Amino acid sequence: MGNFLCPTSRTAKINQEEKALLDCKICRDKIKKYIKTLEKNSSLKKQKAKEALQNKNKDRARLYMRQSKMYQEQTKTAEGQLEMIETQINQIETAQNQRDVFNVLKQGNDILKKLQEEVNVEKIQEISDDLNELKEQNDEITQFFKDRGIEENDEELDDELNKLIDSAQKENSKIDLPQANKEKISENSDTNKEKEENKKIAVEA
Repeated sequence: MGNFLCPTSRTAKINQEEKALLDCKICRDKIKKYIKTLEKNSSLKKQKAKEALQNKNKDRARLYMRQSKMYQEQTKTAEGQLEMIETQINQIETAQNQRDVFNVLKQGNDILKKLQEEVNVEKIQEISDDLNELKEQNDEITQFFKDRGIEENDEELDDELNKLIDSAQKENSKIDLPQANKEKISENSDTNKEKEENKKIAVEA
């Protein structure tokens, strides 16, 4: 059967990088733990050397001091190894970061080039030419109607609009009197008629 889960070369490369970085970090942690053990052993041997001196056993104290010094030398060697491992970890992480930045910049540059190709001077000039052509066609159509007297006269339209406005204002100024006022006026008119008739009768008498 074929390998259906076969990773791409890029994925495999990333996995190898991550594995190498992980191995370095594991090694770093082991060295740190080893250094602590060496320091602890060195301190222990020094303490035993002190106890031997207190017991006036100088030879035993000298032995413990040699062992303590041996642990100190091993500690220095381990610290040098730790420094190299940490430097390598830092270099790997820096290189990965630089690669990621490079890839992002490259992608952005490719997109920018594509956009510039889509909006170039030639295409802008082409659009401008099309707009100018449409404008010329519109001017020709307008001139065609002008030559045949179909052009609208803005002044005549303004005069007609002003007439409509005046007419509307006149109609609005005519206000009908209320019904109650009409009745009072009618009553006053009848009263005046009666007074005039009474005056005529008095004169005739």
